[in-house]
Amino acid sequence: MIIKHTFAFNHRTRICFGPGICSETGKEVGSYGTRALIVTDRGVRNAGIVDKIQISLRQAGVEYAVYDKILPNPRDTSCDEAAELGKDFGADVILGIGGGSSMDSAKAVSVLMSNGGSCSHWAKVRKFDKELFPVICVPTTCGTGSEVTFEAVITATELGMKVSMSDGFKMAPKVAIMDPELTMTVPPLVTASTGMDALTHALEAFTCTYSHPISDGIAMYAMNKIAGSIVTATKEGSNLKAREDMMVGSLMAGIAFTNTFLGAVHCFSERLGGFYDIPHGIANSIFLPFVTEYNMRADYEKHAIAAKCLGIETFGLSDEEAAAEGVSRLFDLNDVLGIPKFSELEVVDPKDFEEIAALCDSHACKKANPRPIGHKQFLEILQKAYDF
Repeated sequence: MIIKHTFAFNHRTRICFGPGICSETGKEVGSYGTRALIVTDRGVRNAGIVDKIQISLRQAGVEYAVYDKILPNPRDTSCDEAAELGKDFGADVILGIGGGSSMDSAKAVSVLMSNGGSCSHWAKVRKFDKELFPVICVPTTCGTGSEVTFEAVITATELGMKVSMSDGFKMAPKVAIMDPELTMTVPPLVTASTGMDALTHALEAFTCTYSHPISDGIAMYAMNKIAGSIVTATKEGSNLKAREDMMVGSLMAGIAFTNTFLGAVHCFSERLGGFYDIPHGIANSIFLPFVTEYNMRADYEKHAIAAKCLGIETFGLSDEEAAAEGVSRLFDLNDVLGIPKFSELEVVDPKDFEEIAALCDSHACKKANPRPIGHKQFLEILQKAYDF
């Protein structure tokens, strides 16, 4: 492989991994503060996961307040409310419990509590004036990798668009508490869509123009783990081995793309999330096969390697044939996992495709896509996915 550019690799988050490790949350939080703001959603709280974490906090002598109004495609308004609660409570550490929405919101709340202002303001400025409150993340799904990423993606409600908040490595969580047991009650469709989200992270990190040898190794392992366990984890939710593999794969995919970039799949998913409020994992799942099919001709060899990581027996196949088999595998996974078709989402209207394509064309991830892509191609893929 020819290395086409210089690269750097960074990782700033301490990872604590293992079944039952969530019982150590109080000790980890207590090393950074004594008053925690818990940022989560109602589903996670109703599942009893927050109660379990609170026991650990009390045992460690950590006081806490809870904000549980985070929604999928988290809103800036919710982050504003949570930040006000944190200030009133006097929180000195932020604890994000849940999926990517809760963890990204926790990171955004840290910015707002320390620097004031709004999510959309800091998305534009991208240089924080003051040091952030420490953030600790406890993921309850296997998908976003937000527990190890350096940014927060939040919906700016007035713009109807997702914005990304980041300033170098400053938003990296201090600790990620990775307990696969917490994912065992996740419903099948959420398991499937968040898992495909993680697979998207790994595949796009591997094939994008910013990839490098270290990220490639991590992304390949992540693809292999996710592709080999996602069906079992979805169909047999209590299978701890499958849940462990999914959590490892999601974690490593997050580390990989944080050190590279993402591609056109995320142009679609983030714009559709802001435009229609489609869940991020669902949008990534739908568009991953179509974008990979479009991209593979930019580098058949690398897409053939990806296909092997997805479980394709590539012996005797040309790189082009293997890459095509990899695309078929992605379509098959969506079918087996019960991912809805794009046209089955009631909010979708083909009359909007021109506007959505224009939004995709302005997305930052476009620059790292392995094959040049513009408004015309975004529009064609939207229509192709809708007609599928």
